[in-house]
Amino acid sequence: MIFNSNNSKKIRKSFFISIIVVGLSTITACIPKEIKQTELITDYNRHLIGKETSGDYMIYRNGVYIDSNGVEYSPEELKNRTRNGLPENRIITKIMEENYMPPSIFELETKEKNGVYISPEIITVNGSLNVLTDTNGSGWELKAGDSVEYVFEKYKSEVVENQIILIGYVKDGVLYPSHKFDQLKGNYNLTVEETGQYYFYIINASSDTIALKEGALRLTKNN
Repeated sequence: MIFNSNNSKKIRKSFFISIIVVGLSTITACIPKEIKQTELITDYNRHLIGKETSGDYMIYRNGVYIDSNGVEYSPEELKNRTRNGLPENRIITKIMEENYMPPSIFELETKEKNGVYISPEIITVNGSLNVLTDTNGSGWELKAGDSVEYVFEKYKSEVVENQIILIGYVKDGVLYPSHKFDQLKGNYNLTVEETGQYYFYIINASSDTIALKEGALRLTKNN
């Protein structure tokens, strides 16, 4: 078969375009449409910030809890369902937050800068438990009278105006009840009552993802 130069150019052009289309299809398939657990914010998942998602969740409505599959649980049933379901981890041995058991526990190692501990940017899913640790992965040894401040800021949601996060502390392996925050930015404050090893946690209490900017943890010692 004989090809003239024009046909040859058309074939080469067509072949080149086909390669581009296949390449773009491959790249598109790698872009995540949702997340299943807490992730550090990167270029890979940044497009999910503020978006509606379809991950697992648990909501409370008309006296019952409803999971993402539509299964309903009374408060007592949920308590029985989660009583022995604490995920394997090295920090928490007991949870005092009522009717809550995390699907997983995600550690967030902070970076110290001029005496302030900076937590990384994260994107979280409903119910996720995110624990701040010292720069070496340990907790902070605090004494009665010491004070703690954690300053946070959320990325604005495109779905709802006020997304709820819960912030609290873990002392000597026990997770204690949290404080609720629905504003875009705010401060969590704690005056230590008992000496011990402390970690601090953030729970996503919204049915959609919540993305958090870098946070700042400040400790003031009562000398």
